[in-house]
Amino acid sequence: MNRNYNKLMVLLGLCVAFAAVLLISNNGMTLQGMSLRPASVSVTLTGETAEPLQVTASTEPRALVLYSPQRQDSVDHEENLLIALKHLRIQADTLELTRTQSISYNDYDMVILASAYWEAELTDSAARLMNYVEEGGKLLLATVPESIGSQFDASYRRMGIVDFGDYLNYDTVTFSGELLPGLTGRTFSGDTFDDVALTVTLEDSACIYAWAEDAEGRRTPLIWSYDCGQGRVAVFNSTSGRGDFWRGIVAGCVNTLSDTVMYPIINALCLFIDDFPSPQYESESDVVREEYNRSAREFYRDIWWPDMLQIAKAYGDVYTGLFVATYNAETDPARLTYTESSTELYFGNSLLKSGYEMGAHGYNHQPLTLADGTPAELNYTPWASVQDMTASLRTLREITAQLFPAVTLRSYVPPSNYLSAEGRRAVVQALPDLEVISGIYTNEEEDGEVYVQDFTVAEDGIAEFPRVTSGMAPDDYEQMSALSALGLYGTVSHFIHPDDIFDTERGGGKNWEELYRSYCAWIGDLHETYPWLRPLSATEAGDALRICDAAVPHLIFESDRITGSVENLLGPVSFYLKTDGTPKAADDACTIRRISAGDGPGYYLVTVQRPNFTIRLVTE
Repeated sequence: MNRNYNKLMVLLGLCVAFAAVLLISNNGMTLQGMSLRPASVSVTLTGETAEPLQVTASTEPRALVLYSPQRQDSVDHEENLLIALKHLRIQADTLELTRTQSISYNDYDMVILASAYWEAELTDSAARLMNYVEEGGKLLLATVPESIGSQFDASYRRMGIVDFGDYLNYDTVTFSGELLPGLTGRTFSGDTFDDVALTVTLEDSACIYAWAEDAEGRRTPLIWSYDCGQGRVAVFNSTSGRGDFWRGIVAGCVNTLSDTVMYPIINALCLFIDDFPSPQYESESDVVREEYNRSAREFYRDIWWPDMLQIAKAYGDVYTGLFVATYNAETDPARLTYTESSTELYFGNSLLKSGYEMGAHGYNHQPLTLADGTPAELNYTPWASVQDMTASLRTLREITAQLFPAVTLRSYVPPSNYLSAEGRRAVVQALPDLEVISGIYTNEEEDGEVYVQDFTVAEDGIAEFPRVTSGMAPDDYEQMSALSALGLYGTVSHFIHPDDIFDTERGGGKNWEELYRSYCAWIGDLHETYPWLRPLSATEAGDALRICDAAVPHLIFESDRITGSVENLLGPVSFYLKTDGTPKAADDACTIRRISAGDGPGYYLVTVQRPNFTIRLVTE
């Protein structure tokens, strides 16, 4: 607690001291118009235990997920949905689509169809499922049907569809409604969005959240909800929902089934800097020599780092630099050597004096995997054993203690995103103060032991806090990935590579000024749209994740109020609240802030400070 408090004081003081920087030109660029934000908010684990709300039955809603276990795309949909539902605090059962005649839909608050093959595999009539909706049930069609036949013909009108045509191959998605906080009005396009949707015409009363459009400008509703009888249907007219990149969008589709939804989030904006400090800043580069008449070290010292400090101070952002001591390929513990580097000392001390965190990246940049753990074309040297991996990280600890005596390595990011099960054991053994491991969030089906994570707390107590996006100039894919994850977890977790200008693929051929302008525009948009996000270091974000993960909310929804309690309240916990009404806190047990633009139905940030709370829902 004292460490976080001191860090907070340092950051607040630095933000005030650097306020004047906002209007000072740096290499021809200014930060005019940006507003100074509060520095990092400390996250404190209180260890308090809430007295649960006295209820006679579970207050968690129940979902039934129907899928086709023999179809890999349906299995992917089912797995993605189960993760999303867990974070939405919705209990879920799964059932093979061919066995629906054995189940009573009325035992569930919602049914989710996670298979495109229901035309052929649904063994009883789809009419029974639609009757469940009319009688007050909720149904999400999480994927476009693979074919159209009698089952679809008998039910499409009750999905809000007036007419339908052929399938549309689209590559552009436009959000026309607040499916998730901050999505309204945003358009994303490119090859990574290529998919197929059924062209449909909807009832005027259908609520359309997103549109799909092809290169010729033809479009069709992509995500919508429709009130049918006493219940509601939502449709995700795409195959995209099986990908982890879309998990937050899937969660948003689930949210459309209810007028009022509330679930805990992490509430963190976390920025990692790759290989910082590291030996890369001592190299020569024709790129910076020709462009800036500087060595790489001078470029990073005189231009890159001052620019990165300036934008961070402008918004109160917090960096977590990832220390790698050397770039040798040595994996024999008997030959692990190190020569002190003045460059590493300079950047490491500057990072720390700015109030930021230093995490571990490795003694060297060889991923902690055994033989065949990484693709051969990357030319990494495998480690012989867990003991050798452990020895390398202990050497890193010794080097860190020598160079930066005040640093305790509490966070770890695996080099090149590779980390085997054996490597993870070595990290935990070698770093006794370890609290957070940050791999990556999206599985792009790469070869080797890529460390892909969900936001969760592992059985050994380590916070699994993945990095979701990366780059100085995030493209549409990266930006939508960030907002999708933000909608489910309340988190932006971004990875910065200082050497993007040297990498043709990552840098896109842009010079530093272009990359920096792109980054400033993107980070500025995040702060403008989501000013409530707390800038946190990796360790602080891990604590915020622990608070969110531990919280067990009990919520009773009534027409005019939400009565709630939180078991395992380890500290103030943030919630997303989506409601058609206007929420008002009944007392100081919680605070409420609207985070959707405009008026009307939308999302709110609720911060629960005491175990029991009441929110009044006012109809205006």
